[in-house]
Amino acid sequence: MPMNRNLYPKNWGQIALDIKTAADWNCQQCGRPCRRPGEDDEELISRVSGSEWEADLFEAVDLPEMGLTLKRKLGRFLLTVSHLNHQPADCRPENLRASCTVCHCRYDLADMARKQRLKSERLGQLTLPVRDEP
Repeated sequence: MPMNRNLYPKNWGQIALDIKTAADWNCQQCGRPCRRPGEDDEELISRVSGSEWEADLFEAVDLPEMGLTLKRKLGRFLLTVSHLNHQPADCRPENLRASCTVCHCRYDLADMARKQRLKSERLGQLTLPVRDEP
C-alpha cells in the first residue's frame, strides 16, 4: 500500500532518521545491515560481503540469451520505519521500529485486512458493531 504523506506529521523525515540512527542502520527485527546515508552500492556490497547477509545481495536469474546471471537485490538493504500499530500519526518512539524492506513488508502483509479497514474508516466508511451469535 503506498504511503500517504498527508497522514504523517510534517517532521516525519526527521523522526524516521532519528529511529534509523538509533538502530545504527540495522533492522531491529532481523538484524540486517542497511544502507547508510550517502553510501553507494559498492560501499554497501563491500560492507555486507563476508557477513551472513551476503547471499541476499544478489539473485541468480536465468536469461536465455545470456545464461545464468546475477541481479543485484540491494533494495533488501534499505531501512524503513514501521508503525507497530499501523497508525501513521502515532509517532511515539515505542510505536516505531527500524525495519528492512523485507521485514516491513512481512509485518504489513500480516495485518493487511486491518489496514484496509482502517483506510476505509479514514475515508468515511462506517463500521457496524460486532454482535455475538444468539
